[in-house]
Amino acid sequence: MSKPFLKIAALLVFPVMILYALVLVPSFEIIASDIMLMNTLLLDAVDLLMQWAEIFALILIMAFLLVGTLHTESLLDCKPLFYLLGGALLLKYVGAILALSVVHGSFDTTLDYGSYLVSLLLELLPCLVLVWLTWRQKTAQAAQKNAFKRAAAVLGEALEDKENLPFTALFDRQNPLQRIAYIALGIFSALRIIAFVASEIAYTMLGFSFTVTDLLITLLYFFLLILLPCFIGYFVFYFTVKFACKRI
Repeated sequence: MSKPFLKIAALLVFPVMILYALVLVPSFEIIASDIMLMNTLLLDAVDLLMQWAEIFALILIMAFLLVGTLHTESLLDCKPLFYLLGGALLLKYVGAILALSVVHGSFDTTLDYGSYLVSLLLELLPCLVLVWLTWRQKTAQAAQKNAFKRAAAVLGEALEDKENLPFTALFDRQNPLQRIAYIALGIFSALRIIAFVASEIAYTMLGFSFTVTDLLITLLYFFLLILLPCFIGYFVFYFTVKFACKRI
């Protein structure tokens, strides 16, 4: 794993995590605790930025995991990348806890740290699926390439050595690596959708009324907080992979 590749991964992922944990999380807490600000659009704007930063950070992580797994001879060689990106994920949660402690003036023992652990594990799930599927595809392609080489040697022909590029078109269902990206991003999006629906159900169970107007607002939030950033996130994933492949 080359140092320039790891440096690029760090320069893209860590600033987003720092923005989320050390800027947006404490800002949201301060605004939500202020009687004058809690009912303004500023709270919604910060919440929106938090959701987008969270989504784009994990999508960047998955993009670098795909490239790193694809261009390594052994998953053990990916340990520096795994440590780097794992550290970025830990920074997100540890940084948020520390930032909230600063806002409250002391270490907050009332936080539900179990939910932080569950959230971390759910974020690791699409990453692990992506790495596993990518490694399986890589080994299958390597075996197929070796078979072609042996066949070409028997026939006395030269086998053209093509550059290992994961994506050649923005959308391509025939590309196995692109299908892996669809699966990983689909799992990630599904988990975000489930979390959103669960939070809305929790509100209704607490006794909050739910009118037609509330439904329209909920659908708007669902579009802005989940559908739109996940859709844009695919383009972030695609162009990050293209960019990173040239520098690994």
